[in-house]
Amino acid sequence: RCHNTHLSLTCAVQQQLALMPSSKDASKTNSTSALPEVYHGLTNDNRALAKDLTVPTIDASKELIICNRVYDVSDFIKRHPGGKVITFQLGSDATDAYNNFHLRSKKANKRLATLPSRPIDGDYEYDALSADYDKLRLELIEEGYFNVNPVHVLYRIVEVLVMYMAGFALIWKGWWWLGGFVAGIAQGRCGWLQHEAGHYSLTGHIGIDRHLQMLIYGLGCGMSGCYWRNQHNKHHTTPQ
Repeated sequence: RCHNTHLSLTCAVQQQLALMPSSKDASKTNSTSALPEVYHGLTNDNRALAKDLTVPTIDASKELIICNRVYDVSDFIKRHPGGKVITFQLGSDATDAYNNFHLRSKKANKRLATLPSRPIDGDYEYDALSADYDKLRLELIEEGYFNVNPVHVLYRIVEVLVMYMAGFALIWKGWWWLGGFVAGIAQGRCGWLQHEAGHYSLTGHIGIDRHLQMLIYGLGCGMSGCYWRNQHNKHHTTPQ
């Protein structure tokens, strides 16, 4: 049975994982590949053999797959809170992207349930690479890698504040190069801090993380948090 929580495997993943060979078995099968044996696993032997993940049985202009169901998002694209990044998944299985983008969202599943959908074709098979990655993601969740640590978050914020203050103090005292160096490191630290907030993985609260990201990126790096999220989400929905 497929449960509607991020700690459970999707129906499609559950079906595929039971049928897949282990990485050790796969490496034996692919021993003649051009890639080193250590890279062999559940996926293709090399980039040239990577298959087209477009699903021919669905309408690529308006449909995508999530959790073993085909959803028509034609009327939802303009209302999608994340913008048109959803169009990057049209015609393919968006289960992996959906699970990762909406890991902490309580509204996503409710909105998904309102969209017109139908069962997927019985001959469809979930991509091996996506299933393997989903298995890894769930293992990391169970091991606590996605848990929020408020003390660590506070430490990171105080760290960049102190570094910026130290940098400006050094510049004020005439130590231009040293002050600029310290402030530059602080700016770099702000970049990584806002990156975590932009992924909503800093405090675990989407609203708080979004505003922290805009504040940290705006004041700490002098750039737009909204623009960063728009571009960075496109990067993550179609990783290369």
